[in-house]
Amino acid sequence: MANEFVTKAVNYKKYYASRYIAVESEMITKRLAQFTEYLVSVKYDGHFYAMAYVDGEVSLINRNGRVLERLDLHDELEKHFKKKGIKKLFVAGELYLDAQVRTRMFNVTSAIASGGEGLKFAAFDLMEKEETDCRKQSNFEKFEQLKDIFPAKGNFHLVEYFVTDSTKAIVEYFKEKVEIGKAEGIVVKTEGFAVFKVKPKFTFDAVIIGFAQGDGDRSDLLRDFLLAFRKEDGSYQIFAHMHHGFSEDERRKMLKEYSKMVVPSDYIEVARNRLGFQMVRPEKVIEFSCIDVINEDSKGNILKMNLSYDEKKGYIANHAQPTISVTIPLFVKFREDKQATIEETSFEQILEVVSFDDVDVINHEDLPESEIVRREVYRKESRGSVMVRKFVILKTNKDRLKEYPAYVFHYTDFSSGRKDPLKKEVKVSDSEDQILDIFEETFLKNIKKGWVAV
Repeated sequence: MANEFVTKAVNYKKYYASRYIAVESEMITKRLAQFTEYLVSVKYDGHFYAMAYVDGEVSLINRNGRVLERLDLHDELEKHFKKKGIKKLFVAGELYLDAQVRTRMFNVTSAIASGGEGLKFAAFDLMEKEETDCRKQSNFEKFEQLKDIFPAKGNFHLVEYFVTDSTKAIVEYFKEKVEIGKAEGIVVKTEGFAVFKVKPKFTFDAVIIGFAQGDGDRSDLLRDFLLAFRKEDGSYQIFAHMHHGFSEDERRKMLKEYSKMVVPSDYIEVARNRLGFQMVRPEKVIEFSCIDVINEDSKGNILKMNLSYDEKKGYIANHAQPTISVTIPLFVKFREDKQATIEETSFEQILEVVSFDDVDVINHEDLPESEIVRREVYRKESRGSVMVRKFVILKTNKDRLKEYPAYVFHYTDFSSGRKDPLKKEVKVSDSEDQILDIFEETFLKNIKKGWVAV
């Protein structure tokens, strides 16, 4: 199999499937009303795999470019395509586990490891057929060709589907497959190129571990909450900033309330207005809803900081761990009936929706701590505005690993009166002399008359 298919499989997940438009079930009729015909299919709860067939051989390639070891399924597919007279084919599909009850992604991983018993391949998109690039064809044009290639049932098949001009029929199908049948969701393709993924609205309970203040004429308001789930080891896994669902009066009151809960932190999370979150005692539990949960983006797996909390030291950064992003988190209510315990705000909540079974994470627990080589902080006041500039060199002591440089220079420039109050600059080097030169150059450029050392 040519390496080109590995690249194409990775790119499909990055550049095509990532463009699917998320719609919550309550909005089906409103969001889809502008179209006249729909191709509706069930969303299988398995692993994405691209299937390449060339020179009489089938390869199944996952989103990371890994080629699956041969299973009985490979032989069945090859026999089928030879009988069809097909020479070359590239199709996107889902490898899922056939079972009487709903299975999850980790069940698929277990089935692959044990030889593939029960695994099926459902084709849902055509990318190439013979020497034709099908990506510019409409949804319906591609699907008509898939119908001729794949059977409706069997160990490999076309996704379950129907065609309709009624949004009410889509609503009923969603109820049957998702609300009653507990499928992950449905996919709706239009007569052109648009693709919608319809899922139920998800609801989770999380811990509030920080807040960001508004800026400019909204500086008296709370802007965002920083949310985390608790993991089994007691740590706090960051996953979202939540902005929506509060009135201005509520934001004003919450800013006063949460300003009294601020604690130290050696980790800084930055909000969209470029101001840092102020970390707070992990006491409040919040319920929120969202319309989609993802654990990968165009760059691969989503990694965000994991924190420990100490009553005296505050928050301590551990290392980035696999987590999720959520689409438009919306405040539902504060859970006064719940505490910020591992049981009641558990990371396990999201494992009903996504899986992290093929993520490899470096164990950082035994790595040496970084040390400060040099640190300078200067302050200046002008026309009522406070300005702070900080220059730091860190020696990581972890440069034996390719993920870490030997030295890091970090420059922070804060001005309370500026539209963009917080600016940061980071440079790295494996040379101590070079990092010191960078420090001196940046320092001399930015510290002039009027600045006072802190």
